[in-house]
Amino acid sequence: MNLVPGALSILVLKYLKMETNPPFYYWRPVTLLIIAKFGFHLAFLSRYGFQRDELLYQALGDHPAFGYWSNPPLIGWISWLTQHTLGDALWATRIPALLAGCGVLAVAVLIAREFGGGKYAQILTGFGVLVSPAYLRSSHLFQPVVFDILLWSLMSLFFVRYLRRGERRDILWFGLTFGLGFLNKYSVGFLLIALVPVLLFSSRRRVLWSKAAGEAALIALILILPNLIWQYSHDFPVWTHMQELAAYQLGNVTLTGFVLDQLLMNFPGLILWLGGLGWLLFNERAALFRPAAGLFISVILIFILFSGKSYYTLGIYPMLLAAGGVAWASWIKILAGRIFLPLAMLLLLLPILPLGVPVLKMDRLTSYCRYLIDIGLDAPMRWENGRVYPLPQDYADMLGWTEIARLAAEAEDLTAAGEAVVIYGDNYGQAAAVDHYGSQWDLPRAISFADTYRLWLPEKLNAQTLIYINDELGPDLVELFEDIRLVGQVENPLARERGTGVYLCRNPRRDLQVFWDERVAMVPGARSSP
Repeated sequence: MNLVPGALSILVLKYLKMETNPPFYYWRPVTLLIIAKFGFHLAFLSRYGFQRDELLYQALGDHPAFGYWSNPPLIGWISWLTQHTLGDALWATRIPALLAGCGVLAVAVLIAREFGGGKYAQILTGFGVLVSPAYLRSSHLFQPVVFDILLWSLMSLFFVRYLRRGERRDILWFGLTFGLGFLNKYSVGFLLIALVPVLLFSSRRRVLWSKAAGEAALIALILILPNLIWQYSHDFPVWTHMQELAAYQLGNVTLTGFVLDQLLMNFPGLILWLGGLGWLLFNERAALFRPAAGLFISVILIFILFSGKSYYTLGIYPMLLAAGGVAWASWIKILAGRIFLPLAMLLLLLPILPLGVPVLKMDRLTSYCRYLIDIGLDAPMRWENGRVYPLPQDYADMLGWTEIARLAAEAEDLTAAGEAVVIYGDNYGQAAAVDHYGSQWDLPRAISFADTYRLWLPEKLNAQTLIYINDELGPDLVELFEDIRLVGQVENPLARERGTGVYLCRNPRRDLQVFWDERVAMVPGARSSP
C-alpha cells in the first residue's frame, strides 16, 4: 500500500507544474502509477484462494476451442497460454488480469490526451482509475470482466480519436477491437447498439454507411465468424445461457440498485467522472466530443432497459474519468488544489479498499463486513440472489475448494484397489476444484452437467462407483445405490460451498451407464467430448 502514496509524492514534487495541454504524452508519471498498481496487486495476488469462476476459466484452458457454453473463447485461449508459460498457480492465473487492469489505466490516460488533456489531466485520469474499487477488484480476478473493460476502453479511445480527427484508421481499429471484444463477452454488442443512435444524431452520422465502416464490420466478422460457426454447430447455447441468466440472476436487478451501483463502483472518483460528464455536455471546449457524453448516457439507458448487471457498464467509465481529468485540470488553477483532489480520492478509497482487494486477513475481513452491515452499508455483501451474507460473494466463492478436492481424495481412498470411480460435481466450481487440486492425489478428472462441463461429458463411464459432490442427495441417487456414505462436508462457515457434501456411492441397483445415458438426454446441449 506504501507504493500509492509514494508514487503520489513523486508526482506532486516533480510533475505538478502548471501547464496548459502540452501536445505530448507523459510516460514517466503514468508509468509510476502503473508500477504502483502492479506492485500493490502483486502483494495480495495469492490471498484467500481461487474464485469459483477462475477455476472454470482455468479448466477452459485445458480445452481450447472456438466457443464454450456460457462465454466466448478468448478467456479460454488466455488460460491456455498462461498455463503453458507461467503455470497454473494462483498468482500465475491472475497475472493476465492484472496486466489488463494496468492497460485500462494506460488507455484512460491516452483518452485524456485525445480530449486535449495535458500533464496534470493525464496524471489525474490515471489516478482516478488507480483508486477505483471496481477496477481494483476486476484487476485482481481472472475473469472476462477486466478484459471487457480494457476492450471497451480501447473502443472508446478510437471513438474519441475519430471525433477529433475523422480518420479512417480509427474506424478500422474500432472494428478490430470490437471483434476481439465479441470473443471475450457478447455484451460488447450493447456498446454498438448504443453507438448507432448517438452517431445518427451527430455530425458524424455519415460514417455509419461509409466504406470504412463496412471494412471495419468485415474485420470484426472475420474475427468472430469461427465463434458464430461454433455456436451454430452447438445449437446456439448462448441463448439457453441467457435465458438461465435472466431467470436466476437478472431478475434480482432493480433500477434503484443499478443506479446506486453506478455511483458506488467508482466512488472515490465520483467527482471526477461526474465533472467529466458535465464538461462533455456543457463546456464549449468539449463541443467536438459531445457524442462521447451521448454514448455514456445511451449505454446506461440500454442496460437499464435490458436489466443488465451493474458492472456491465464499467467499460464506459474510463472515458468519463479521462474527461473529468481534463475538466478538473482546467478548473483547478492553484497547486494546493491540484494536490488536494487526488489525495481526497485516495482518502475516500481507504475505508472501502478491503472490498476491492483482499488486503485484510479473513478474521479482520469478517469483522469489517459485519460493521458495514450493522451501519446499513450491506450492498457489497448482497449476493446475486438478493440476500445479505457475511462476506461479499466473490470472497465467499474463494473458500472451500481445497476441502472439496481433499474429501474427494478421501472418498477414493475408501475404494478397493483397482476399483474404477467417476467423480461428479453438481456445479462447475466443484468439478473444476477436483480437476485443479486433484492431481496431487491422482484423482480422475471430474464430470458435471454445469456450464461448459456439459460439453466434455464422457460417452462411457466405465465405472460402477460414483463420488458425488453436492449439498444434498437427490432421491434418484438414493434409489439407484445400495451403499451411500457421506465422507465429509465443507465446514467453513464463510464459504459459499458450506455444507457441500462428498458422497461415496457404490453397488448400483441397475447399470450406472444406463442411468447416465438417461440423465445426459435430459440436459440441454450435453454431449460427449471428442
